[in-house]
Amino acid sequence: MFILAEFSFLFCVFCLYWTCGGRRRYLKSRIGEDAFKNVYRVSRNMFYMLRRKDLELTGNAGLLEGGCVLYSFHFGIWELMPHALQRRGFRTGVIVNRYQHGSISFLARLTDSILRKWRTFDGVRVFYSDNVLEIVRFIKSGGIFGMLVDGNTFFQKYAKAKKLAQLCKVPLVPFAAYRCSNRGVLNIGCDLPGLVRTMPLEYMWFYRSR
Repeated sequence: MFILAEFSFLFCVFCLYWTCGGRRRYLKSRIGEDAFKNVYRVSRNMFYMLRRKDLELTGNAGLLEGGCVLYSFHFGIWELMPHALQRRGFRTGVIVNRYQHGSISFLARLTDSILRKWRTFDGVRVFYSDNVLEIVRFIKSGGIFGMLVDGNTFFQKYAKAKKLAQLCKVPLVPFAAYRCSNRGVLNIGCDLPGLVRTMPLEYMWFYRSR
């Protein structure tokens, strides 16, 4: 049953990829012949995230004590980070985009509603860019705040993450969540650029910054 569900999901993603000619050409211009492999790898990661499986905590977990700002890229199975930490007793929150921002589209509103319910399922806090005071209070009270800093460049939003950590007087810590030997891993304090170099197909190369 699981194999059939994964196959169906991959089939839908590849159909969508094939019909989006502009995005397909954009991806190929970035990584060339590995475009198809990248879509396959990212699709499998997306299905893995939908299953909401737990992750094995590795790296320097001691950096999480007392609250911090965690940052990463659209790499691997990043959406599972907050759930993995929440299950271990850490109060965790993330900042996300609103798809309906500036849009009256029903599909955009529906997407926001579904993603919010999925992300907050086990108590994870969800913040938006206009929740600055709430974010600061959350971090200063010992919460772990996660954000993705990539966009047109890997570190496009890194300065904002650094400023937030300095304002709240907490550590700024990189993380990566990815699959390794068919198990999920959450690596705290890792070398993000190094991981992208060694596992480039785990990165969502067709992501476009807002």
